[in-house]
Amino acid sequence: MNILARVIAFLSLVFTAEVAASWWMWGRAPSDSIRVWYSGFWVFEAGRLHYWVPVSASLLALWIVGWYALRRHGRLVTWWLSGAALAVGLEALTSVLYWRSAQSSDLRDLFQSIWYWHRVPQASDMGWPSFRIYLWGHLIPWAVVLLLGTTVWILLNKKAKNTTRITLPGTRNG
Repeated sequence: MNILARVIAFLSLVFTAEVAASWWMWGRAPSDSIRVWYSGFWVFEAGRLHYWVPVSASLLALWIVGWYALRRHGRLVTWWLSGAALAVGLEALTSVLYWRSAQSSDLRDLFQSIWYWHRVPQASDMGWPSFRIYLWGHLIPWAVVLLLGTTVWILLNKKAKNTTRITLPGTRNG
């Protein structure tokens, strides 16, 4: 598998993790909150994707520049780790940008409500304390999906490398 196919597969995996984490958050919320405030899941997710797409494109460009600059000196493990670090950075930066936007006002209201705090929230619970909870609530299912997807990907690659090709007499090894 060439490098472009691997990058596309990794980006697809990161996108799947993003959508799955948002779906998890959407499903956990009380039915009289964001499921009423947003007309559907994709309307809810569009607010995050509005920031996810340009941030992911910027970080991908940064990763490509780094890859071209250091491709002779880096090992495959190094590239996987840098890709994973950029993916976590993508998730965190997207969450910060989305949290600060007007599009997330209903979501902020949910995380600054009695539903979350199980009490009347204090002024000190507003803003970044509730963002931290939102970030972890989105980041943990995101990481689980990404780790499961990466594990399956590695196992499939290992299985593909371990299979032996059988060639018939008179045919070329391909």
